[in-house]
Amino acid sequence: MARRVSVPELIGRRAELAALQAALADTASGGQVVLIQGDAGVGKTRLVQTFAQRARAAGSTVLTGGCLQFEADIPYAPFVEALRGLPDAPPLLGNGAVGDRGAEFRRVADAVAAAGGPVVLVIEDLHWADASTRDLLLYLHRALATAPVLLVGTHRADEVAADHPVATLVAELARSPRTERVTLAPLDRAEVISLAGAILGAPPSGEMVEALISRAEGNPFFTEELLAAWPTRGSVPGTVREVVITRLARLSTAAQQLARLASVVGRTVPHDLLAGLATMPAADLDAALRELVDHGQLVTVEPDAYAFRHALIQESLYRDLLPGERRHAHARVAATLRDRPELAVTVSAAGVAAELAHHWDAAGEPNEALSASLLAAGAADEGLAPAEAHAHYERALRRWPEVSDPGIDLDALLDRAAEAASLAGHNHRAVELTTQRLSGLDESAEPERAALAYEKLSYQARSAGDWDLARRTSERALELVPADSPARLRIASWPVAMDMLAGRFRSCLRRAEELLPQAERAGDDMATNRCLMALGIGHLMLGHVDTGLGYLHRQHEFAHRVGNPRFIGVGYVNLPEGLMWTDRHVEALRLAREGVERARSLGFDIYLLPIVGNVIRALAELHRWDEALDSRDDPYDPAIDPFNWVFIDLPRADVLIKRGELDTAEELLKRTGAVLDGQDDVQYGTELAALRSQLAGRQRRWADARAFVRDGLRLAFTGEDMYLAARLVAVGVRIEADALDDARVHGDPADAPATVSAADELLSSLDRYRSTMEASGAVPLPRTLRVLGLARAERTRLDASPDPDAWSAIADLSSVDRHLCAYARFREAEALLQSRGSRTRAAEALTQAQTIATELRADPLAAMIHTLADRARLPLSATPAPGVSTPDTPDLTARELEVLTLIGRGLTNAEIAAELFISTKTASVHVSNILRKLNLKSRIQAAAYAQRRG
Repeated sequence: MARRVSVPELIGRRAELAALQAALADTASGGQVVLIQGDAGVGKTRLVQTFAQRARAAGSTVLTGGCLQFEADIPYAPFVEALRGLPDAPPLLGNGAVGDRGAEFRRVADAVAAAGGPVVLVIEDLHWADASTRDLLLYLHRALATAPVLLVGTHRADEVAADHPVATLVAELARSPRTERVTLAPLDRAEVISLAGAILGAPPSGEMVEALISRAEGNPFFTEELLAAWPTRGSVPGTVREVVITRLARLSTAAQQLARLASVVGRTVPHDLLAGLATMPAADLDAALRELVDHGQLVTVEPDAYAFRHALIQESLYRDLLPGERRHAHARVAATLRDRPELAVTVSAAGVAAELAHHWDAAGEPNEALSASLLAAGAADEGLAPAEAHAHYERALRRWPEVSDPGIDLDALLDRAAEAASLAGHNHRAVELTTQRLSGLDESAEPERAALAYEKLSYQARSAGDWDLARRTSERALELVPADSPARLRIASWPVAMDMLAGRFRSCLRRAEELLPQAERAGDDMATNRCLMALGIGHLMLGHVDTGLGYLHRQHEFAHRVGNPRFIGVGYVNLPEGLMWTDRHVEALRLAREGVERARSLGFDIYLLPIVGNVIRALAELHRWDEALDSRDDPYDPAIDPFNWVFIDLPRADVLIKRGELDTAEELLKRTGAVLDGQDDVQYGTELAALRSQLAGRQRRWADARAFVRDGLRLAFTGEDMYLAARLVAVGVRIEADALDDARVHGDPADAPATVSAADELLSSLDRYRSTMEASGAVPLPRTLRVLGLARAERTRLDASPDPDAWSAIADLSSVDRHLCAYARFREAEALLQSRGSRTRAAEALTQAQTIATELRADPLAAMIHTLADRARLPLSATPAPGVSTPDTPDLTARELEVLTLIGRGLTNAEIAAELFISTKTASVHVSNILRKLNLKSRIQAAAYAQRRG
C-alpha cells in the first residue's frame, strides 16, 4: 500500500514570502515584478500558491497561468489560462481576435489593470514560454508600470542557460528597479527534518534524515516523494523517476492507467477530457481519481480539472511509457479533442489546433497531424506570432510526404513556411524553403508565380546577408515577370530597394521617382513603400536632408496607415538611422526605442535586432557608452540570422576600441567578418574595414591596417556614401602617420617619403571621388565634413611643421562628437608643442582633452594625453567633467556608501540585504538613490564607479 502524501504547510521560505508580500504592498505606488527561479522541485509552485492564497484572502485579484511544453508553441497559452479569471477577458490574437497585435496587448493590459486591485498575475514555468508570451510579458511590465499590479514569474534555473531565449527576458525584466529576483535554495538540514516530521507526523529517524539529505539534497519535492515511497525493506530509490514509478506501482491498476494517460495530456487535465479518455465505468473512474488525489499524484484545480502535484511527476510518468503506449495514448487524446474541442487544455482556436497537431504528430498519424498543424499555423499567422507559425509549418512539411491527399499543394506550404521563417528572423531557413519551392515550379508554364518566388528569395537572401544570391535572383525575377502582369510593379520595386541598400543612391532615386506615381495609381502598397523608402534614404545620403527626411516621415505615416507590419518595421529601422546621419541623436534614440517596443508587439524578429542596433548606435554617439555596451537585454534566438548581429556588433566594437577593450572588440569584428567577408556590402563592409584598420593600428599591425583600408576603399568607391569613403580615408591617413611615429619611437627603419606619398594618394582618391559626387548634385553632410577635415588634419602630422589650427578647427566642428573633439584637442596640443607654439594654449587643449577622455573612460586617448603632458612637463587640471560626480565628493549617506561598496563587489539586492541585515526592498531603494545622486544609469556604472573609488 502506498504511503499517503499529506502536503504540509510551507516549510521555510519566510524571506521569500516576505519579498512577495513587500512587492505586493509596493504596488500601491506602481507595478512590480518578482521573478522566482530555482531547480525543478525546489518549491517554486508551492511558494507561489501559498502567497496567492494569502493575497486572495487579503482582497487581491489573483490570475494564474502556466506555460505549456509542446513541440510547437501555443501563442499566449499562459495568458489565455490566466485571463479566464476575468469576466470580460479580451481575446488574444489567434484566439478569436483580429487586427493589430499591439492594440490587443493594450487591451490585455487594460483588462488586467481594471480587474480590481491590487492584482497578482502569476505566470509559471517561463522556461517553456513561447515567443509571443515573452513579448506580451515584457509589454505588460512596461504598460502596467503605474498600475497596482504584481507580475510573478517562475522558471527553472537549470533549464535557462545564458543562451536560452528566456534568459534575455529575465535579464531585461531584472534591469528595472521595480523587479525583484528571488532564488530558491534547497532546504537546509533543519528544514528537511521539519518537512519530514510534518509529513510523517513524528520526528524522522537519524538514518532517514541522512538518506533524505544524501538523496534529495534539500529538494522539497524529491524529499516528499522519497518519504512517500519509503520502503519497509530494500533500497531507497535513487532518482525522481524511480521514486515516482515506485509510488505508482503501489496504486491500483486503474489508477496507474489513468495517471499514465493523464501524463500524455500535460500538467493540467480537464475532468471531462480525462473521463472521455478513460475506458472505465464512472464509478471506477471516480475511485481511481480519488486514489490519485489521496496519494498526492494529482490535485484538484478550478474550475473543473486536475493537475499533477508537480511537473516532475507528469514528466516522469510520460518518460516511462513505452513507445507503443505513448503513440496509442496520444491518438486517444487527439481523437477525443477532435470530437470535443471544448475539452482542450487551452479552449481557444489556436490552442485547440496546436494541441491536436501535437497529439496527432506524437501518435504517428501524418494526415491528421498535417491538417491540424496547418490550422495551428494559420491561427499563429493571424495572431502575428511568426515564430510559432514557423514551427507548425515545419511540422506540416515534415509530415507532407507521408500524406496522399494533404489538402494543400507543396508550393503553397513552402511559401507560407518561408514567409513565417523570414518574419521570425530566420532568413537562412527561408532561403532554403524558397529554393526548394522554386525547384518544383515550371518557370515557362507559370512565369508570374516563379517571378514572385524569385523576388521573395532575393529579399530573403539579402536579409540573410547573401548579396550575390540576392542580385542573381532579383534579375531572374525581372526576366520572368510578364510585361502586363500586375506583379511587375512589385518586382520592379525590389531592385530599387537593392540599389538603396547597396549605396547606389542616384540610380535608386531615378528609378523610384519613375515608379512611385505608377505604384500609387495601381494601389500597389509594397512598391509604394519601397519607393518612399528609397527616395528618403537616397536624398538624405546625397545631402538633401529636408527632402530625404520628408520622404522618410511620409513612409512612416504610410506604413502605419496601411498597417502592414513589414512596412512599419522597416520604417523603424531606417528613420532613426537617417536621423543619426543628420546628428539628431536624441530624436533617433527616442524613435528607435519606440521601434523596439513596436517590433516586439508585432512579433517580428526580422526587425528587432536592426532596431536595437539603432538604439546602441544612438547611445554610442550620445556618448552613453556604458548603456551602449550593456548587452543584458539583447534579443536572443539561436536560429536568428547571423547577419542581424552586424547591426549590434559594429557600433559596440567602435566603442570598445575607443575604450581600449581590444580583445572584446576583436571578437565582435570576427563575428561580423564571418558574415560580411566575401560580400560586397558597401555600408557595413566599409564600416567593418574602418574598424578592423583601427584595431590593427592599436595592435601595431601596420601592414594589416593598410590592407583593410585598401580593401574597404575598393568597396566604398563603388557606392555613393561620401561619409563612408571619407571616414576610411581619414583612418588610412592616420595609420600612415601613426606608423611613422611608431617607427621613430622604436628606432625601426621608416620610409618617410613613401608614407607621405601613400597619405597623399589616399587624399587624392577621395578628392576625385568627392568631385564626381558633387558634380552630380551631392552635398556633404555635417558628419562628412568632420571626417573630411579630420583626414586633412591627419595629413599635417606628416609635415615638418604640424598645423595646430587644422586640429583646432576639427575640435570646433565636433560638438556632437566629443571623443573626436578630445582627440583633436590632443593633436592640437601636440602640434603646438612640436612647432614651439603657445604652451599655455597647449596646456588648455590638453586639459580639455583629458576632461572628456576621463569622463568617457577612453583609456587609450587618456594614456596618450598623459604621455604627452609628461614629456612636455605640462600640468593637467584635475577638474572633472561637468555634471559628473567624483569619488571625493559623493552626496551619499553612510549607509549608501556601504551599499555602493557592495555593488562594487557585484552583490545583488538580496545579497546586499543579507550582508547589511536589511530588507531586500530597502536595499533596492538605496541602490536607486545611489544611481540618482551620482547621475548613473545602471548597476554596471555604479559598480565601475565603486571600483574606481576604491
